Amino acid sequence: MLSALIGNLAYNVDVEIAFFIVSFIFFIMMIGTKPRRTSSYVYDFFGMFFCIVAPFLMVLIVYMASHIEVYGIVMLQCVMIAYIFVYSFILFNLSMYLCTLPYRNRSKEGNYRILCLCFVFFMVFYCMVAIFKGTMFSYYGGEVADISFFVIKMVNCGMVSSTASMIFALTVTKDMPKVVRTIIFAVYPINVLLLLVQRSNTDDIIIAMTYVVPMCIFYILFHSNPYDEILGLQNTYSLESRFEDDILLKKPFYIGYLIIPSFNRSDISGPSSKMGIGYETIIDYCRMAESKYPNLHIYKQSAGTYTFIYEAMQSDEHDKILDSLADIAEKRLSEIDELARIIMVVLPCFEQIRSIAMAREMVNQLIRKKLNPLENFRYVATKEDNEKFQERYRIEQQLMDIRLKRDMEDARVVCYAQPIYEVESESFRTAEALMRLELDGQMVSPGLFIPIAEETDCIHVLTLIMLSKVCKELKELEKEYDFQCISINCSASEFTLPGLADEILDILQRYDVEPQKIRLELTESAVADDSNKLRNNMYLLREKGVSFYLDDFGTGYSAMARVIDLPFRIIKFDKTLLYQSIDDERMDGIVSNMIETLKNSGINTLVEGVESDAHKDYSITHGFDYIQGFHYAKPVPISDLRKYFSKKK
Repeated sequence: MLSALIGNLAYNVDVEIAFFIVSFIFFIMMIGTKPRRTSSYVYDFFGMFFCIVAPFLMVLIVYMASHIEVYGIVMLQCVMIAYIFVYSFILFNLSMYLCTLPYRNRSKEGNYRILCLCFVFFMVFYCMVAIFKGTMFSYYGGEVADISFFVIKMVNCGMVSSTASMIFALTVTKDMPKVVRTIIFAVYPINVLLLLVQRSNTDDIIIAMTYVVPMCIFYILFHSNPYDEILGLQNTYSLESRFEDDILLKKPFYIGYLIIPSFNRSDISGPSSKMGIGYETIIDYCRMAESKYPNLHIYKQSAGTYTFIYEAMQSDEHDKILDSLADIAEKRLSEIDELARIIMVVLPCFEQIRSIAMAREMVNQLIRKKLNPLENFRYVATKEDNEKFQERYRIEQQLMDIRLKRDMEDARVVCYAQPIYEVESESFRTAEALMRLELDGQMVSPGLFIPIAEETDCIHVLTLIMLSKVCKELKELEKEYDFQCISINCSASEFTLPGLADEILDILQRYDVEPQKIRLELTESAVADDSNKLRNNMYLLREKGVSFYLDDFGTGYSAMARVIDLPFRIIKFDKTLLYQSIDDERMDGIVSNMIETLKNSGINTLVEGVESDAHKDYSITHGFDYIQGFHYAKPVPISDLRKYFSKKK
């Protein structure tokens, strides 16, 4: 018996000693293996720490109670008070862990913390009253003090905590994954049963089992990160933990990505696989790296993607070390497959890179910009790369926020407009709405944020916000000014959305805007593919009175027959056609024929980019119906269209 190792004890503490050892081992694992850290992990970590202290204090209480004449009542009471505080914090951490398991509850973490701290306060108060009243244990002389009452009061506290936890779990069961529900509804009833056993038999102390087991189960199932037994590598969660630790401790480091695309497309780990030799190459590479560079930590993302953290100050010497790692990888790989390629991108520890997600996104952007798929690719990011990435990342996060909030009045989306000159009436009768993005008081170039919005699927929400703002301003303009319409640009991708027509018509109805007052512009690339969804959306809106412009005509995507086949009212000639036609007679003839063909088909024409008298004269003499460009008007806030439109008579 473990109790016999300590000496002559009046109570059996084998279970306490055993779980003291178990909790100590698990705590060492939690420190050394870089476990997965969620917002609830902190409660498991500190709970496990207290799980080491509590059994130790319980064994000490039993030992002192068994030799009360030596240690005295006051010393025993002091250790009991220490145990009460430690045990109360164990119950606090268990309760908080349970409260923060459901994702939706994490926003209420502060409220739950106050509630659990109140429980701790009442538990300590309940026990301290018993201590000062002298009812926590009894001593009538002799060598042994009776601590049965102490054990029972601890059991009472544990029972209250477990029961409250069970009731709480029942109230949020719909927000918990099945596996979490199964564990909770298995562990807590067993806990209650063990506490009842402890209450009926105070000679064998088993309280440690009731709190160490749940803590260990939570760690194993939700936070432990096993090593790959062959490669000796951990996964993404361990990478995130080390990254966060290095940031917190302000350790200088590099983070790098080694990617072997062909390995990601093959099963290289199977015992009978033809690519098995490739797997052996990775194994040898990992063994070499970890033995040669102790500060290098490699993590496996997939069969052909590995991330490493090299803890070292940025210097030319360390840059060469990382370069040598790429050399070795290229050499080893070429020996087994001369066509295989590697990608190695290294980031120094830029201060602004605060998460693995940011680092991964920056690496992906660098690869997309610079990668030649037929060559090995190595790159060490520079400060300039980081500055560009930070600007893009800032815009991307703001766009995602706009998308998620879906606020049609979002002040970050600013509506400008460029008046369009009508040749026949010699006045401004229409305008093109132009989207701008204002972040932190500065305007972001459309050439920068629109491609990002399209890549991140934010462009559709931006279009809806623009349409809402245009409709709102249009209603005000209609009261006093005479004009035909305002056009709005639409992305190619969003015109294939099945519910687009309904969304647009809903906004027009909300602001009581006539569909004839709104025109939608699609780029020539949008109609290049024969999409039934695009065609359906166009005809649905056309039936309701919404007209369409074809923007950027002449950039080389679509055939004239396809343009005429779709319900476009106006074709906007790209400025490159204008500039080439002025200098090239052959291009001039082509443009003249295009204009004639479109007019014969009942389609009006508009030319963009008119910036000089020469541009203006050419546009008028060639019969363009509308002219747009700086020569006539620059983009202005949409409210300033009042300066260009004529007042109603």
